Amino acid sequence: MSSPYDPIDATLGLAGTHMPLWQSRVIIYLRCLAGFLMVKTVYSWTLICGVWDGDMSRFEMISLAAKSAVIWAAIMNPVAAVGLWLGASWGVVLWLVTAMVQILINASAPEGVGRLMFVAALETVLVAGYAFLTYKAARESER
Repeated sequence: MSSPYDPIDATLGLAGTHMPLWQSRVIIYLRCLAGFLMVKTVYSWTLICGVWDGDMSRFEMISLAAKSAVIWAAIMNPVAAVGLWLGASWGVVLWLVTAMVQILINASAPEGVGRLMFVAALETVLVAGYAFLTYKAARESER
């Protein structure tokens, strides 16, 4: 049970104690999304640092567009993940901007991007899921 003084939900304040069903689902979705972004951040940094062997995973060998997407994800995703975990509006905005930039980078030069194209497609689905959940939460609050 969450109390009004729970540090995990501090940004939600007293409104977080008795939240409607769809709004609580949005918060849970954002926290799961924050976990995904942290995993994606670790993946980006392993690419940059060259943890894996082989020509396809070497950071120096991938295209400039792929390098930009990896660096963008490595820097922006952990910041957006913190905002999403807190349920802050700036976290959602930062995540949406980061996702759109990464999707555009990956779509502009699909050669050499490889596995990152799958991540861009997954992020498109995640943005659509967020849109659906916020739509349902807004409809619930209208009643």
